[in-house]
Amino acid sequence: MTLEKIRQALSQRETETLSPMAEMSKRGIRRLREEQLEKGYRQSFSVDVDRILHSHAYTRYIDKTQVFYLIKNDHITHRVLHVQLVSKIARTIGRFLGLNEDLIEAIALGHDIGHTPFGHDGERFLSEICKSNGIGYFLHNVQSVQFLDNVERKGKGWNLCLQTLDGILCHDGEIHNQTL
Repeated sequence: MTLEKIRQALSQRETETLSPMAEMSKRGIRRLREEQLEKGYRQSFSVDVDRILHSHAYTRYIDKTQVFYLIKNDHITHRVLHVQLVSKIARTIGRFLGLNEDLIEAIALGHDIGHTPFGHDGERFLSEICKSNGIGYFLHNVQSVQFLDNVERKGKGWNLCLQTLDGILCHDGEIHNQTL
């Protein structure tokens, strides 16, 4: 079986099994054209998952603590575990709804990459500093997109699909408040 036939078979499987409301991988839009991806068998959102997993920002999740509430708590967790649990739960819900699990996983894995140290408390602190200096708010979701799109790979970014970036940007529900 040729790579083209594999790609067609994967696309056909999506068409047959996913909901009409699902985003199909063949509709993944990248800012920059990548010929090697067009010739390969891998689907667009699956590529995004791997790019996020291999990003420097994702590897930095490993040592970041997610919560600090009770210092004597055995259940203090790390951000990487939180992200993996979000991914698992989101894919399970997406599977039930007939949505694209690769797109869901890419969004889930990248959704917290732009978080500050100390999580949402750190974000609120930086927002206060930003507001007092007249530069708006600090938003971790916007910073997640910035890292993946402009900082990683020495400023080249990962050229993720716009659908993935949009999901990361709007994961808190700010669909009308932010733009790419």
